[in-house]
Amino acid sequence: MTETREPIVILERADIYQGDRPVLNDVHFEIKNGEFVYLIGRTGSGKSSLMKTLYGDLWLHTGSAKVVGYELHNIKRADIPFLRRKIGIVFQDFQLLSDRSVEDNLSFVLRATGWEQQSKISKRIAEVLMQVGLGTSQKKMPHQLSGGEQQRVVIARAMLNEPRILIADEPTGNLDPEVGDQIMQVFKTINNAGTAILMATHNYEFLKKFPARTLKCENGNVTEG
Repeated sequence: MTETREPIVILERADIYQGDRPVLNDVHFEIKNGEFVYLIGRTGSGKSSLMKTLYGDLWLHTGSAKVVGYELHNIKRADIPFLRRKIGIVFQDFQLLSDRSVEDNLSFVLRATGWEQQSKISKRIAEVLMQVGLGTSQKKMPHQLSGGEQQRVVIARAMLNEPRILIADEPTGNLDPEVGDQIMQVFKTINNAGTAILMATHNYEFLKKFPARTLKCENGNVTEG
C-alpha cells in the first residue's frame, strides 16, 4: 500500500535555531509513515533543538517543514496543541505527576485532550498499559515503580491519542543497559504495529542490536548516518 509509506515528516531547507543561535543549517529529510529513525550526534549538536522544532516548542525561522499534516513554517500558535495530539513525545526525565497513580497520570492527559466518557478513558488506559507491558500497574504510584517501569508509563502516556509518530529524546539515558534494551523492545513493538519513531540516542549499541535508518547531526548539518 503506497499510503502507508507516505512521508509523515518533511523538512526542506530548514534552519534550526536555539533562541537566536542557528544550530543546524539547510536541513532536508523525510520520515515515512511507520519508519524507525535514529538521530545521533554529540551533545550540543542540535538533536534536541531539531526535535523541539518538530513538535512546535521552537519556531521554524527559515525553510519549510510539514509534520503530520501541519506546516510548521505557517503554523498558528493556537494549532500547536492539535499538532501535539498527533505526536507522542517521550523525554529522558519521566515528568510524571508524583502525587497521582499511573491511571490518574494517564487520565489527566486524556481529559486535557478532550476525552470525556469514563468508560472510554478506562479502556484506552488499559490498552496502552498492556501495550508497554504494565497491564496490572494502574493503581501504583510513580515512586512504587522502577525507572524502567516509569519510562514505560511515559511511553504509554505518549501513545494515548494514537499518534502517527513518537519523538523520543534520549529515552534510555537514565536507565541501565539491560533496562534500556527492554525499553527498546517496547519501541520496536510499537513501531512494528505501525507508529513511526524518531529517537535521539547516544547509545550506539542500539544501532547494532536494533538496526534502523540513522540521521546524524554534525557540524551544523544533518546527514544520513
